[in-house]
Amino acid sequence: IALITGASRGIGFAIARRFAAEGAAVVICASRWGAHGTLRGTLEESVAQIQAEGGVAAGIACDLSQPDARADLVARAGEHFGPVDIIVNNAAVSKMRLPSEVTTRDRNWMYDVNLNAPIELAQQALPGMRERGWGRILTVASSGVIQPIPNLGISNTLRASLVNWGKTLSLEV
Repeated sequence: IALITGASRGIGFAIARRFAAEGAAVVICASRWGAHGTLRGTLEESVAQIQAEGGVAAGIACDLSQPDARADLVARAGEHFGPVDIIVNNAAVSKMRLPSEVTTRDRNWMYDVNLNAPIELAQQALPGMRERGWGRILTVASSGVIQPIPNLGISNTLRASLVNWGKTLSLEV
């Protein structure tokens, strides 16, 4: 059972489709507004496409910048198919600005989605993964981890932080 954030379209959706094709039940999570003007519409369309391809899927609308929304996301995902075995941290946000021009509000928003959410989801899932003796936490990052992208200073910083957090977590688990 895989929980994939940022998965109603793009790379996250492709990852969800592939996991489903390989036999995983997928729970896709997204917060971006869809073509029909509603978040739910986008999730429903994405879930329906995976199901039409023979996969098992469910969707959860979740704004990962909100602590209350991400507080029990792993448990909510587990309500669909059972305990989450795999987390794919794909959701990310950024503001294209000079590092010196990023507002506190935007910095906090990026911090919550790009760093707090993946860490909190791992903390929610790890006890069950340890109990079952198996689990995976995967992180999709950016080339900004290797070579900083101009005008994405906060995003570059947070993604590099997330990669190093993941490496440190791997030493623990």
